[in-house]
Formats: sequence, C-alpha cells, structure tokens
Amino acid sequence: MQRIDEQEVGQIRSLIEMLNYESSNGAVVLVEGKRDSDALKALGFSGRVTMLNSHRGLSRLVDSLEHASKVILLLDMDSKGKYLTQRILCMIANRKSVDLFYKRRLMEITRGRIRSIEELMAYRHCIAMTNPLADALASI
Repeated sequence: MQRIDEQEVGQIRSLIEMLNYESSNGAVVLVEGKRDSDALKALGFSGRVTMLNSHRGLSRLVDSLEHASKVILLLDMDSKGKYLTQRILCMIANRKSVDLFYKRRLMEITRGRIRSIEELMAYRHCIAMTNPLADALASI
C-alpha cells in the first residue's frame, strides 16, 4: 500500500465520527464479516455492526434489520460485494433507507486503493496516534 498522508487519515477519522453519529441515531452498519467489523472498531467505530455472514441467507438478514432506522452498506468493493449490495438494495430499498454514501466516500478518500473494509486496518496506527480512544478500543 502507498504512503498514507495526514489528509487521508483526517478524512477517515471524520468518516468514522459520522458513522458513530448515524449509529447513535438508529442506523445499522452492514459489513460482510468479522474482520470488517474489527477494522471499523479498531478505527474508533463504536456503533452497531451487523455482519452479513452471521445470518443464514439474505432473507434472515433483511428480517434482522427490521428495527433499524437506516442501513448503511459497507460491503467490499469486489465483485461479490457489488453483487450482494445490489441484492440487498433490491430486497430492502422499498422498506428501509439504504445508504451507500460511506462506501463511495471511502473509495474517494483512498482513491480506490481500499477494496475491502478489512483493509482499513492499515489506518489503525495512524488514527490511533491522534486518537487514543481508537487505540484503546482496538486492544479490547
């Protein structure tokens, strides 16, 4: 991975703060698996994360999102992640507010270098140096 600059770190930190705010207002962040969830938490995300692979099928996943005010999709940017994003959008877009802003914003900030959410772990140390809370959460 290329060198991480301060502006990028600041933008990712702001993005995590925005996700925390969204979560505190009832939004659920949906990721593919545990490593994705761990990466977000290592960066300081303290909200509710739902992992796609912890459900047995998309129908059960959709049922589990029933009480969420909004669903923020943070699935990987590979072909599987794109496919799952489209399937989930088709299944819940008419019943729930679905947000793809954060996924798009991550692509912009990292200029496409980050293809999976778990790759955000590369930013953990940079953010922890300026945010002791993120470092403490990562060690839990």
